[in-house]
Amino acid sequence: MNVQVDRGYGSADAITKVASGAYDMAFADIGALIQFDGRQDKAKLISVLQIYDVAPMVVLSLKKANISKPGDLAGKRVASPPASSTRVMFPLLAVANGLDPAAVNWIDVTPQLREMLLVQGQADATTALITDVPGIEHLGVADRDLNIMRFSDFGVALYGHCLLTTPEFADKNPEVMKKVVKAVVEAWKIAIAHPDNAIAAIKKRDPLIEEKVERARLEVVLKNAILTDRVRRMGLGDVEPARMHQTIDMVAKTFNLPVLDANSIYRADYLPPHADMQLQ
Repeated sequence: MNVQVDRGYGSADAITKVASGAYDMAFADIGALIQFDGRQDKAKLISVLQIYDVAPMVVLSLKKANISKPGDLAGKRVASPPASSTRVMFPLLAVANGLDPAAVNWIDVTPQLREMLLVQGQADATTALITDVPGIEHLGVADRDLNIMRFSDFGVALYGHCLLTTPEFADKNPEVMKKVVKAVVEAWKIAIAHPDNAIAAIKKRDPLIEEKVERARLEVVLKNAILTDRVRRMGLGDVEPARMHQTIDMVAKTFNLPVLDANSIYRADYLPPHADMQLQ
């Protein structure tokens, strides 16, 4: 395969680009995929590999802001890129905890400026992924001064990022799909067993990265999103039907969308043999 990989600008951005045909596949949040498909009233996009067993969505704030629960965000300034998965899915956290989503004062920023506004006090909080924590600590914020509000601790323990495509592309290219999915599974297995190899690969692509920060990002996403007890027991990539139904139902209810069938959202057709998905 000859694969070109480009960075996205949040799950909503990546999803739109695949749906428009500009890209064939993307790595994005399955909740954002469900929301997109629900608004189309059909499965315009499908997940073919579940990578994050738990969505690592968080709200970050400095402890001096006294934000420890979703209700504390009412009237606060929250910095976030409009297309980021945590911003798109924020209404789930709000509704599950009795917060009016409109009570938050959003500051639209680029990912590069989000942490800086928080550190400088120009924002009270930011929606983020757990992988953004090392970046904030790199700016000089001590762990004891940072408050991490995990969605999963407040009633929103959904599936997270997945590998997605369109049904049309998948149906026309089944062998390509199988190869890509297998390669992604193998890459994650290598990253888990040999994290230095993963950092070296990123460094080759982007020589300007801070290796210590990227290593910390990998460690926190493995701990908080990928290497759950279920994945250690069952292997990478597949889903539990009951949990997928729960994820779809919560997104549909919050955004007042039709409840699409789980089989139209997630397709396991292209997964490698079960033994190849097991962690060693």
